[in-house]
Amino acid sequence: MRLSPTEIERLVELRLRRQEIINRPKPPHIWAVLDESVIRRVVGDRDIMREQLAHLLRANDTPNVTLQVLPFEKGAHSAAMGSFVILGGAEPSLDVVYVDIRTGSLFMEKDEELNRYRLAFDCLRAQALDMSASSALIERVRKEL
Repeated sequence: MRLSPTEIERLVELRLRRQEIINRPKPPHIWAVLDESVIRRVVGDRDIMREQLAHLLRANDTPNVTLQVLPFEKGAHSAAMGSFVILGGAEPSLDVVYVDIRTGSLFMEKDEELNRYRLAFDCLRAQALDMSASSALIERVRKEL
C-alpha cells in the first residue's frame, strides 16, 4: 500500500514531535531493545544510515535512554512477531501496551495482556547486549558502511 505525500508528511511530523519528548526538561526514561537487523538494514543511502546510527549512539549516552541490541546469534526471540511499546503510567495499573499494526494502532491494558508483554520485554532485555556492548556493535556497523 502506497501512502500519499500528504500522509507521509503527516507521519513524519508525528514522529518528529514524539522525538521532542526525550529532550524536554523532565523526560521519561526510554528503554529500547533493537533487533540487530534494525542497525544493519540500510534505509536510505549509506550516509543517511551512518547518521541514524550516530543518532542512536548519542541517544545511548543520555541518562534517560537505555538502548540494547539483540544480536542475531541469540536466534528467535519473544518479539519475533513484531514490535511493541509498554507505556508506563505513574503506577503500574496505568500501564498500556501499544502495538503499531499496518492499519493503525492497538492499545492493550488488561492485566493478562500487560503481564505477557512485560515478561516478553524482560526476556528481550536479558538476551540483549548490555549498553556498552550495544554501542560498540552500533559503532562497528556504522564504520562498516
